Amino acid sequence: MKRKTCVFCLLLTSLCAMALVLAILHIHGYRVNRSASLPCLVYRITPLKENEPVQRGDCVLINLSTFTNAVIEHGVERGYVNRKEPMLKRIGGIPGDTVELYRNCLIVNGKATKITVASADYYGGKLRAYSTPITLSPDYYWLISDPERGFDSRYFGSVNRSVFTHKAYPVF
Repeated sequence: MKRKTCVFCLLLTSLCAMALVLAILHIHGYRVNRSASLPCLVYRITPLKENEPVQRGDCVLINLSTFTNAVIEHGVERGYVNRKEPMLKRIGGIPGDTVELYRNCLIVNGKATKITVASADYYGGKLRAYSTPITLSPDYYWLISDPERGFDSRYFGSVNRSVFTHKAYPVF
């Protein structure tokens, strides 16, 4: 009986220590990416100041509660996004860039990317690509995801800088 109690105490102590470490990491801005939007598992999240610059390649969190768009609403209905959680995306186009979806490929400033455009989601539901080419206006950005079927600007268009709340830095 004493051995079982000792093993139980060790297990309980280990679980408490892990919970404490996770709580400390959370307080310091570390978050686990639970979506398939980007490949990294853990990010360090920092608040984005109002005039802080963002550039191509940066990862940002988008506040969906302030982002109104019919396609986003459709994404909520289909379960692509959740209004209660921020959306994590990478910036693929910045103000002044010309973005085009051509032959199922994303082209930024005349250069093809590896990002493709899907015509259907994982369940076979139709996806409609955003109408392009467009030149991004001041304060507007084109958001991308790594997976082919990620839900991003390919389907809802450019977004205003004002919806970015945080920067996310990949940890691993």
